[in-house]
Amino acid sequence: MNNRQSLIYSESRPAAGITAGVNEGGAGSYLLLEAHLPLRTLSSAPWGGGFGYHRNIINRKVDKTYACGDPVAEMNEFLGTVGLNSEETACLLTSVHMSGLGESHLRMDDPVPVTVAGEIGFDSLGTSEGEPDDFAENGREAHRLPGTSDAKPGTPVTGGMRLPAAADTGAAESAAASAADTGIAVSAWVTVGYSNMARAGRGLPASALFPGTINIIVAVEGELTDEAMVNAVITATEAKAAALQDLGVALKDGSGATGTTTDAVLIAATQRGRLHRYAGTATYLGHMIGRTVYDAAMQSGLAYKKALALP
Repeated sequence: MNNRQSLIYSESRPAAGITAGVNEGGAGSYLLLEAHLPLRTLSSAPWGGGFGYHRNIINRKVDKTYACGDPVAEMNEFLGTVGLNSEETACLLTSVHMSGLGESHLRMDDPVPVTVAGEIGFDSLGTSEGEPDDFAENGREAHRLPGTSDAKPGTPVTGGMRLPAAADTGAAESAAASAADTGIAVSAWVTVGYSNMARAGRGLPASALFPGTINIIVAVEGELTDEAMVNAVITATEAKAAALQDLGVALKDGSGATGTTTDAVLIAATQRGRLHRYAGTATYLGHMIGRTVYDAAMQSGLAYKKALALP
């Protein structure tokens, strides 16, 4: 029997090392995530977009009429106003008020002790019912140090921060041993507005290309490979589409919307803890990404419906 559900439980706080809060003030309303150590990020937005390392992640509310000849310069000015370093910050924009923010946090404790130094450990649940990355995650060769990645220490990263230098050998062994006993933690923050709803593959007139936006931020307490981060984008997007389906969001012809014309997604990983090479829906990590994004999208989508008195 697959006991996946019984291992996973909800939490009231984000993944380790991350604080989150909504800021209101003269500069406007925005969600700010802050990390003590840089998070490895993959984002579809132009501010801190692509792969990078960032300590801060922002989902900023702007007016529906927001238009700027130089949006990068405008964002840098905004970050300076609120006291954040633009090189350390990745940003998303939304026209949805932060009162409609949805969030969800899940954790799964490691079901078994896992050895490092090249030894293979199998989970106590077995793998016969199909967790394709159980072997990859539990039988890895070794964990990397906290704050490190595929790049060499001190290597500049485009769109983000410089990687921290590696610790000494004793610290490395201690970090690897500690990381081997960690489970998985996933957090998601979603803002949903769908006045400009769309269905992927369906043509739209230029008049439909205005801001509305569903923004998704996913934070993972764990180490993700490049391919796992891309896989996480797929899983989060599928969860978004599933939430819209269950919210009954549809085009005029009755076909279900899969998103809006200006959606954005950002995946962030602590790069400490369990190694993940996959993040599809058949994996523990993918299951948790799907659940958190779906739950957060449903919360925000229902708030949006209520605010606009939609059926």
